[in-house]
Amino acid sequence: MNLWGAFGLDLTFLCNMATVKLITVYSDQGVPALFYVPAGAVIPFSSMELAVERSGSMETFTSLVEQIETAEMDSGKLDQLCIELQKLISSLQPPKDVIESLGRVFPSNARLIVRSSANVEDLVGMSAAGLYESIPNVSPTNPVIFGHAVSRVWASLYTRRAVLSRRAAGVPQKHAAMSILVQEMLSPHLSFVLHTLSPTDRDHSSVEAEVAPGLGETLASGTRGTPWRLSSGKFDGLVRTLAFANFSEEMVLGAGPADGEVIQLTVDYSKKPLTVDPIFRRQLGQRLGAVGFFLERKFGCPQDVEGCVVGKDIFIVQTRPQP
Repeated sequence: MNLWGAFGLDLTFLCNMATVKLITVYSDQGVPALFYVPAGAVIPFSSMELAVERSGSMETFTSLVEQIETAEMDSGKLDQLCIELQKLISSLQPPKDVIESLGRVFPSNARLIVRSSANVEDLVGMSAAGLYESIPNVSPTNPVIFGHAVSRVWASLYTRRAVLSRRAAGVPQKHAAMSILVQEMLSPHLSFVLHTLSPTDRDHSSVEAEVAPGLGETLASGTRGTPWRLSSGKFDGLVRTLAFANFSEEMVLGAGPADGEVIQLTVDYSKKPLTVDPIFRRQLGQRLGAVGFFLERKFGCPQDVEGCVVGKDIFIVQTRPQP
């Protein structure tokens, strides 16, 4: 779930602007934990279908979606149909007025991330975490690259994994739809995922954080290595270090153009406070614990929360029901 919708801002119309939003929360021990939500906008449901219709491919698109509903896996037919669907959608460009609207929402020098926001993800019992695409480091000032990023996210609705996931959940393929969440791209020192219910022992009394250096793609893409893992008590503020990070590389934004690419740098853990400074580790753990517990209470169930740390500031970019 996006955090603008969570805190009462209307995202149902094309490219509504959400300015950076500040939330202040406190733990049960009075530990303050400010967090921000980055500026963003939405390309709504039906935009992909509109682009298909304008391209004159609606009949082909509808036929392919109908066929993947029952296509056999073992014969290779499903793979073939998925490839055809993705090829068709990847060739599309969002309507020109959509990209122009986004250009008016964000500063001309803004770097953005194009994220999936499907009606078949972030649901109770169907998180679909990591199933659909997110494309970092793009800008509507380069409409070709930006448009390709949008079409890639649309097309990820029809990967083999996504189709089979919906089959397993009993969701008809024709009911799947994809909107796009466009967020200001941050350049974080740390990225994290919070589990407000311990995934290891199902303990309700602590928030567990997985933290990686640099951009969150390190965690989302399944990069080989171990994140820092911290456990923060919801009621006593006790922070335990469960693991130290050992990723060999971190992903960061480069100084080059917004071309959909990021760069990888070798990590020097001797310069990472989360490794060498136990006080920093405890304080960050308490702040993340307070934020995670607040979001769990806000939405009424355990949450998986994605966010990052930029300087001293915590940003939350997404929260979803925890599987």
